[in-house]
Amino acid sequence: MAEYKKTVALEIGAQSVSMALFTPAGRGFTLSRYARRDIVLDPVEEGMRMDYVSNAIKEMVAELKVNGSEVRNVVSGQQVFLRFIKLPPIEGDLAEQVGYEAQQQIPFPIDQIQYSYQPLSDTPEGDKEVLLVAIKKEVLDSLNSQVEDNGLKTKAVDCSITSLYNAYRANHPEETEPVMILDIGAKTTDILFADNGRFFTRSVTAAGSFITNAVSREFKIGFREAEQLKVASGAVSLGNGHTDSMDEQTAALATCIRTAMGRLCSEVQRTITHYRSQYKGNPPAKVYICGGGARLPYAQEFLQATLNLPVEYLNTLGILGVGSHVDANALQLDAVCLGPLVGAAVTGAKAGEYNIDLVPTSVGKDRAEKEQLPKVIIGGMVALIGASIFAYNASSSAAAANKELFRAQPKDEDAERMNTRLTTVKGNYDKAMRDVSKLSQLYSQRAAYADVMRQLSENCASVKFWVSEFSPLVDYSVEDNTLSESSDVKGQKLIDMNGSRNSAVASAITKAPESAGRKNAPAVTAIYLSGYTIKPVDNDQATEQRQVVYDMVATRFSESTPDSLFSYETAKVQKDLNCYFQFVNAKSAKEKMPPYVEKFIMVMPLKNPIPIPEFDPAENK
Repeated sequence: MAEYKKTVALEIGAQSVSMALFTPAGRGFTLSRYARRDIVLDPVEEGMRMDYVSNAIKEMVAELKVNGSEVRNVVSGQQVFLRFIKLPPIEGDLAEQVGYEAQQQIPFPIDQIQYSYQPLSDTPEGDKEVLLVAIKKEVLDSLNSQVEDNGLKTKAVDCSITSLYNAYRANHPEETEPVMILDIGAKTTDILFADNGRFFTRSVTAAGSFITNAVSREFKIGFREAEQLKVASGAVSLGNGHTDSMDEQTAALATCIRTAMGRLCSEVQRTITHYRSQYKGNPPAKVYICGGGARLPYAQEFLQATLNLPVEYLNTLGILGVGSHVDANALQLDAVCLGPLVGAAVTGAKAGEYNIDLVPTSVGKDRAEKEQLPKVIIGGMVALIGASIFAYNASSSAAAANKELFRAQPKDEDAERMNTRLTTVKGNYDKAMRDVSKLSQLYSQRAAYADVMRQLSENCASVKFWVSEFSPLVDYSVEDNTLSESSDVKGQKLIDMNGSRNSAVASAITKAPESAGRKNAPAVTAIYLSGYTIKPVDNDQATEQRQVVYDMVATRFSESTPDSLFSYETAKVQKDLNCYFQFVNAKSAKEKMPPYVEKFIMVMPLKNPIPIPEFDPAENK
């Protein structure tokens, strides 16, 4: 049941900070007041972000008159790791199983992250599907300190993706057809699917900053100046003479933005394909858009024409009343950006479908102390009452105690036997839980290579090149290698495709190195790929095509991308590209190649090594 109470909501985004005060009104909420502050920083100024955030929060606390209030915080999707995990249909504590999966899925030690989860519906195969949301503790605690240092107390922390979904569901409870929501933010665009009770999301980097960077390069101006130009004069060109009536600079700006928005549409189409093929989802019948990027003129019309789907602005204020202190003109402009704040109020009223709570360290300690306080008080009272009763009855109970002791002796022997049985049962239980842990780890490993192949196909799909060799590498160190066709990489391949083709070995599968004498069990640390690409006839085009592939390696698989499985660091790749990627000269290639193709070899280091399962025969007897 909904519990409508006063709620202060705060969203700390990549380029803005927003705060709103919601007050109960009848069977819902009223938006009493809200405020927004833009924080547009040049990339070289990122180190100053927290100072700007702190000042923005301080100003809004004073403006909204909420000093000392409890606040529900919403962090941007860019700052969290969001995973959909499948758990085997085995009995056991769900929280414990999710904990095992969190260690496998999140690319940081478990003691450095804070996570929350939400059970979803079971898959057709019978697996349990769970939404896992995690954030680094240092990031969460840093944001929390900005909140608490400016007169607020953290009530709960949600992420913008699930909060926005709660706001959508609260405003469209009758919606049954599959829809897609595009939240076009500053650093990422969050793509959400609401599919008749099912939920899926993916984030892509084609967003507001991507457009601003394109404007910066096109007009050869700084990032901040490009952002101001985009906001003041930017629009999305619709083609077919749409820019003929514009002046030259405005027309060039609209065309530049159209090109950048085309990249977003490509990512959206790729995500739809992935959702339908990998998650058996339904194609969206409608698209809702929101976020700062949705405010660009003609963004709705461009997306509708490019995606070939009806596109509407997402209205998350339909369930709200609007207070007299709210500027109606400002609200009309900002409405598409307030979804996560509305979602925080919905979650606070216990009316949301998802309840994600990322608990900062200091908040966790306070909660633990509050939970223990009633127990301490009750324990003290019980002890005091017990002591009084004992003192009152002590003088008359000695004889009765001796009599009861004689009668209790047989019961004591029964208790000893029961204790022995409990010890045996506990030992069996501990062994079973160890087996469950191993099974859970094996279960997660079974999909590891499928995830790698999925990410490769999502980011590299093209008819212009194809992969002919895929091999996991054991004990591979990228710094020790310079790729070439004439020499093998340093690190054992678990699949030798060339040897198998040439009948040098009976099978492509090779044996993993023995663990004896090793510090750690063998693990796959990188993926080796080789293949062919269509070679342009013109040498300049060939050089340009190579550069496109290089940029793809350095950016699409960068470890800074939240869902990347690989540990590419853009600066290292650009500096030492031959350690990661190499085109093979036709003269030095081992096999004869037609003039219209060019061979490439590539090594992709993994963020998280994939263990090679080892079994102890003694444990399986």
